[in-house]
Amino acid sequence: MSSQVQHGNGISFIVGPSHAVRWSWHIRDGVVHSNLPSNRVWGVGGAPVWSKRLFERAGQVVAEGGKVGVMVGDFRFGNDIALTPEDLAGPLFQDGHLGIDSRAMTPELDRRMLERGLAAVQAWQEAFGDRVRFVFWDLFGRQVHDRLAGQHIGGGRYHHPVFNYADVVGRFPGADIVDLSPLLGAPMHEVRRLFIDSSCHPSQIGYLLLNDALCAGRDPIEAFRSAVANVEAELFALAGKIVGAKGGAVLLTGRSVWLDTLMSYMGKDCALRLAGSGLVLAPLTRLPGQPSIAQMLQQVPLDRCVPVLVSAGAQDLSPQLARAFDTDPSFWRDVPCIDWETATVAAITARRETPRHAYAREDAPKASVRITPELASHMVEQGPLGMPSWTGLRHLAECIASDQVPALRRGTEAGRPQHLPT
Repeated sequence: MSSQVQHGNGISFIVGPSHAVRWSWHIRDGVVHSNLPSNRVWGVGGAPVWSKRLFERAGQVVAEGGKVGVMVGDFRFGNDIALTPEDLAGPLFQDGHLGIDSRAMTPELDRRMLERGLAAVQAWQEAFGDRVRFVFWDLFGRQVHDRLAGQHIGGGRYHHPVFNYADVVGRFPGADIVDLSPLLGAPMHEVRRLFIDSSCHPSQIGYLLLNDALCAGRDPIEAFRSAVANVEAELFALAGKIVGAKGGAVLLTGRSVWLDTLMSYMGKDCALRLAGSGLVLAPLTRLPGQPSIAQMLQQVPLDRCVPVLVSAGAQDLSPQLARAFDTDPSFWRDVPCIDWETATVAAITARRETPRHAYAREDAPKASVRITPELASHMVEQGPLGMPSWTGLRHLAECIASDQVPALRRGTEAGRPQHLPT
């Protein structure tokens, strides 16, 4: 892919916080398609919009005739500057302040950080004019996650005490901004598909939207619909492989960050539509807006399904599954159990991070049939949590469709496994 500087409506370089770092890596590793090569997407983890490094790098691009896309991070990024009076009194653009310091998370300091961030956006606009395009990704994501959690809502309307998307965008009427506000009229669990976590790191849908809307200037609603259609087509193709390989409906359940991430892609009704195709997604951890286990089993009864478990550390979840699915614990004996979390350890430690798996319990009993897949590094997102990238989701789905995961159909009576013919 050429790294030639683009002109006109196209963006030739992206800067931002860790979202840009992850985006660059995913482009490099072939996880996500992009109009730009990986070396034209550049970021600094936790960097505020007033980062001197980001601003100066953008200036170099503009001096070369390029146009810069700015992923504006959380306005709290770098808030420890508010605890350092000499730095706070210094120039607007500075380095040495990254991430969010909980000691500086007060209403007064939040307002101060917002004003500093807005002053920086104004400075970007004055310096680069029509050679810069902004997307207020974290601010938008904050509203999505807050609304899903029922936070800062009064009289049926959302209003954060300090950080509000519409107010910020309204401050810059002449700027080139990817305005995501029309998406806020959709159900929040539909828009949630843009993110893999509450830190607003983009999902595959998010990256595809950013490529179309930020890089190419496409209408955000059209970009969102296109991204969803692209990803759903892949999900249904994978579901078809799994169901075809196992000879009938498959129940995928358990408790794992892999399942959590997969469910974050489901939106308002994708899980129900996948069940209609024979893949029943019913994890023990229910994400906001997603169907309950009972609702999923109304689509396909349990005794018609080949069960497959994904469990952090290959924990034996039989007691929890028995309660959730109203079965005897013996129903889950010998059901194949995929240990995604353990499989991610090598990738995480190779990046000099310490794994921090939310669901893993070292002292928990283990499942009897344990499967630990082999993973390439790009299948695991950056960070210690072991979250799957899009290729990680695809890889494990293909693993489930393979002979590596046996098909074990339960009869109507618990504890009587009936192995499917091969």
